[in-house]
Amino acid sequence: MCTSKRNLPITRKYSCLQQGFVSLMPIWIILMSISFVCNIGTGYAQTTSVRSYNVLDWNGHQTLHDFITQRLHQQYRHRDSLLHQALLHHQLEQYQQYCRQQYLSILGSMPPKTPLHAQLLSTIAEDGYRIEKIIFESLPHHHVTANLYVPVGKGPFPGILFCCGHEATAKATLTYQQTAILLAQHGFVVLMIDPISQGERYQLTDSSGNPLTRGGTTEHTLLAAGANLLGTSVVKDEMWDNIRAIDYLCSRPEVDSTRIGCIGNSGGGTQTAYLIPLDARIKAAVICSYVTRRERTLWLLGPQDGCQWLPGESEAGLDISDYIIMFAPRPVLILAGRYDFVDFNGTLDVYHELQQVYDTLGASSHISLFAYDDGHGIQPPKQEKAVQWFRKWFMHDDMPVHEKALPTLPADSLQVTITGQVNTAFADEQTLPAMRLSIARSWQASRTHWLHDSSRMQYQNMIKRILHLPESNHFSIDTQQMGTVVIAGYRFQKIIIRGNDFPPIPCLITDPSAFKSFTKWKIMLNQAGKDAVLKDSLYLMKSIRQSCMLLIADLRGMGETADDAAFNDKKYMNQEYRNAVLALFTGFSLPAQRTQDVLMLLNFITQHTSLSSLPIDIEATGPAAEAALLAAALNPHVHQFTLSDMPDSFMDFLLHPATPNQYSYVIPYALTCFDLPDLIQFVGSEKVRITNK
Repeated sequence: MCTSKRNLPITRKYSCLQQGFVSLMPIWIILMSISFVCNIGTGYAQTTSVRSYNVLDWNGHQTLHDFITQRLHQQYRHRDSLLHQALLHHQLEQYQQYCRQQYLSILGSMPPKTPLHAQLLSTIAEDGYRIEKIIFESLPHHHVTANLYVPVGKGPFPGILFCCGHEATAKATLTYQQTAILLAQHGFVVLMIDPISQGERYQLTDSSGNPLTRGGTTEHTLLAAGANLLGTSVVKDEMWDNIRAIDYLCSRPEVDSTRIGCIGNSGGGTQTAYLIPLDARIKAAVICSYVTRRERTLWLLGPQDGCQWLPGESEAGLDISDYIIMFAPRPVLILAGRYDFVDFNGTLDVYHELQQVYDTLGASSHISLFAYDDGHGIQPPKQEKAVQWFRKWFMHDDMPVHEKALPTLPADSLQVTITGQVNTAFADEQTLPAMRLSIARSWQASRTHWLHDSSRMQYQNMIKRILHLPESNHFSIDTQQMGTVVIAGYRFQKIIIRGNDFPPIPCLITDPSAFKSFTKWKIMLNQAGKDAVLKDSLYLMKSIRQSCMLLIADLRGMGETADDAAFNDKKYMNQEYRNAVLALFTGFSLPAQRTQDVLMLLNFITQHTSLSSLPIDIEATGPAAEAALLAAALNPHVHQFTLSDMPDSFMDFLLHPATPNQYSYVIPYALTCFDLPDLIQFVGSEKVRITNK
């Protein structure tokens, strides 16, 4: 069923870009002039002598990134103001509740709890503790592999959930074993599970159990794309595994369920931060190599893999520190390396903010920072501080802990499954992609209902709501002329089309001086930019000779405004990963933004030119084709489409989760209400020609 408003974030702090637009004086373009398509704006009147198709007079490659980061900054500035007011007026409880509502809204509801079917497969006896090999089902037929460290003695002992970082060895990682052993030696039962896409829990494997991707961070990212289409996330997948892990921990007779702690390093620090506001059973926490300012991290490092963020997180105004604020006044220790790639200045900034929060709550001693002169990870000095912290709060013993040599084991000794992977160990194993596909198929009836049983306006309003677009399709427009260029013997006008708070769109328009009349407009949008269109000079000449008025444009993030490859790590398998994820993080996906660009181009033609009555055709490729199709569903002025190199369906990403460049197409919640074939039916299949290669 199409997601309701209660399943979307509670507040949407739309910028001017989304709320509406300040009207500017109408711009009328004299198309039949000798030299110019438009005569408004400043620019160059001379014909360009060099063969340059660029329109922007600045480095356009940074334009989209700057636009998104400016939006990000505005969202966090709003957050800072809310927290400041809460501190000033001693209204932290209201702020905590606000953050919790925002978090639960973007995270979504959790599945119902089902039997764990936990099994103890074997035990390794060690000096002063034992290691049990455990497996349980967090969801039906979805297995979680784990090691349980149990101290010698009567108990019951405090229980600690250890959240692993992104190491492929997961629970068998050297420093993680050391931390668990040290905790066990000091009287704690420690449960350490393999996160999805790590250890024995890779979701994308061949028949032999070998991972199909280059590593866990790549797999997390690919899994997150399909999850986002359904309105869920890999973050929620990990949170559910961890909640069920605490269920298992509390079921053990050796564990005192009133004394539960959580610790995590790196990606496990991320999990710990996301988990502690969700589960009230956690009474103290330690977060290592993660806590810093989110905005600063995104600026310095860019977005990380798919389990490190939630769509709409900054739109909801949630910084990393807010997850600890929601947990306050329960005790939290932050562990940091001064030379970590996790920005230490940001760590200090967050810690200062948390000190103010805990002071206001009358719990100054419940927040602490231990910084060490090292880099990333939970090395022995940090392990000792973590154990001391938990002993302080669970055993009322704050004496320093001194670590001795710890007897760690090779990874195969800690392996739980016979084959080394749950996918090959259990014939009935349900992977996340399989579950996603089943859910998406079950929603087909709802998508069909929307298509056939709603009015045109209802369907359009649904699309706008999913895309977070404003109600009106009309935008105030300004244009700037940037000279001319000769292509295939024909002169083209260079213009920049601007909308209020939009990234400028660089365009080329055929000069009308060589023709007495035109038969139609042809908008040409190539995912590789204008240059890719202009390379086919024979096709251009044919179109011009057929009296087509050509508008060749670079949608944001394409052509002149495409992001530099250096900023997009190949392991994420997306050539515009940085901007695509940042856009989702701010609550305004790239497909939605590009749809807005196409709507603005249509508005430019139909309301700001003297040839507005001509039919309009669109030729588009890749993500530009998706944007053109979405725009056509919202604007009736397109006569014909030729779309190529785009997915046949969003379902393709669920069927083939290792497909590259998924995030260029991902729209959160899309599959709750529509798929690409539905949009084609809605605009009229007779209008659309698909030429996928």
